[in-house]
Amino acid sequence: MNKPITIIAMITLLSACGGGGDGGDVASVTASDTGTSSTTDSSSANTSSAPSMLVDTSGGVADIPETITSSATSMSETVVPDDFSYNPVLEQNFEVDIRGYSVSPAYISLYGEFTENDDGTFSANYNSRITSAPVEDGEATLDYVSSDSQYYVLAEVWFYDGTSPVQKRIPNTESSWVW
Repeated sequence: MNKPITIIAMITLLSACGGGGDGGDVASVTASDTGTSSTTDSSSANTSSAPSMLVDTSGGVADIPETITSSATSMSETVVPDDFSYNPVLEQNFEVDIRGYSVSPAYISLYGEFTENDDGTFSANYNSRITSAPVEDGEATLDYVSSDSQYYVLAEVWFYDGTSPVQKRIPNTESSWVW
């Protein structure tokens, strides 16, 4: 007689606690549920106080070599110019001078992959950072290695004091940024 009561008690207990945490509650959360949570208030407060990104649109156009086609059908028929370099690595030196904008302490990063947004700003792929350095008194020097097929990089400067950050798309034809 105690066995049926024990079995009923165990079934009731297991069904009351959800059956062992299979993630059912997580799966039931929808985008509309998270949009109405109290987290929205704090994130919108952060968004409104976040500085807007300024974009320096000065600058030139990258030097993109012409695509060369050949009628050669074997390597022995290929003709390579004497000044051709097989080394795809370029050593770059980039001078930054943003004293005309701000001399506040800042940090600059260069990114190899980025996309242009509809509003003219850029979104960096933060996993593609090439190099970074502190900006002191509005100046910095960046030494880095890039590929000869890297025609543009994105520079982002973030200020420690909350001054609006600055972006600039830099072509491979430039070695300095003065603002």
